[in-house]
Amino acid sequence: MEGMASIALLLDGSISDVPVLVDAILPLSAAAMALPPLSIRGDLGVVSTAGVRYAYPLLKSFAKMGPQGVLGATKLLRPFSEILDSLGLKDPFIRNWVDLLSFLLAGVKSDGVLSAEMHLLRLLFSDFPSDKLPKMSEPSQLMIENTRSDLYVALPVLSQGKKWVLLYSTWRHGISLSTLYRRSNLCPGLSLLVVGDRKGAVFGGLVEAPLKPSTKKRYQGSNDTFVFTNTPGRPVIYRPTGVNQYFTLCSTEYLALGGGNHFALYLDSDLDNMVIWQFAYFFPILNGSSLASQTYGNSCLSHTQEFEVKEIELWGFVYASEYEEVISILQGELCGWTCFYIGVTAVAFGCSYYHLKPNDGHLVWDRFPVSYIIPHI
Repeated sequence: MEGMASIALLLDGSISDVPVLVDAILPLSAAAMALPPLSIRGDLGVVSTAGVRYAYPLLKSFAKMGPQGVLGATKLLRPFSEILDSLGLKDPFIRNWVDLLSFLLAGVKSDGVLSAEMHLLRLLFSDFPSDKLPKMSEPSQLMIENTRSDLYVALPVLSQGKKWVLLYSTWRHGISLSTLYRRSNLCPGLSLLVVGDRKGAVFGGLVEAPLKPSTKKRYQGSNDTFVFTNTPGRPVIYRPTGVNQYFTLCSTEYLALGGGNHFALYLDSDLDNMVIWQFAYFFPILNGSSLASQTYGNSCLSHTQEFEVKEIELWGFVYASEYEEVISILQGELCGWTCFYIGVTAVAFGCSYYHLKPNDGHLVWDRFPVSYIIPHI
């Protein structure tokens, strides 16, 4: 971050050109990362080295990128200077700086290096200050702007630029592991699980939704996932080490991230253990644990190995074209929950009124709220 701040000062008036350049690199980065660097070449041999052997991962990447991304990825085998020209970037500092990077990467200037190699520019600008992050459906109770900014940079390229939608939170949807699993189905793909403990630590991980609970010990996820913690002051990201593929374990009794000797993050079945008696809810203290895992090579994510959960949030990422549809679905569920809680309140008053002076005339005030609330459970 300090290095990027220095670059920002050097760029001065050229700073507005940088987001334009980064946006152009994103589709190139997504396509290039689907192929090993040595398979990309500038002659017809690319058909055998890349087109045949790696056709499936490349097509899969194109499908996720959409038409605009695919169109940009066709420039992978063209000189990178053509992309600068198409963007109208004429600032001398930008052009000379890109030429320097091209020389360091390939020994030639930008007019002689393949665009596929220059997708690494995205990594250099990953901490570059932006005017604003993608829109959130509502403010987070756990993430401040700096935390969210650091996590946004760590997201895979195909998740960047998408809007953030709050799929689940304990303060809104209650303490329920089954609800967390169910609501993860609203936004398939990568989702960010954020946990806050009562000592102020914020940690969690990137998981692949939908989260599918199983009675068997069956892991899900991919190398795109990671775990993180802000206990050092700024978020620290731990990515897969490659030792194993124990990314996310969804059980009906617990949710765990990472594995090997220990889980990186573990939330136990107490998430669903609430006692219901006469519609009064008693929620136990939700506990969790965090230890060093072989999957991510992380240290303890919280201040202590055992912790008490204060809040949990699950964030999904959606394209702008899908944002309104997802929000309308979430608002429909909010209406249902509102009716439910109104019913709970009515049951409390109706039951009290009836039991103060039980008789047949007052019985309706006890039974009617119950019959109203049942359809909303």
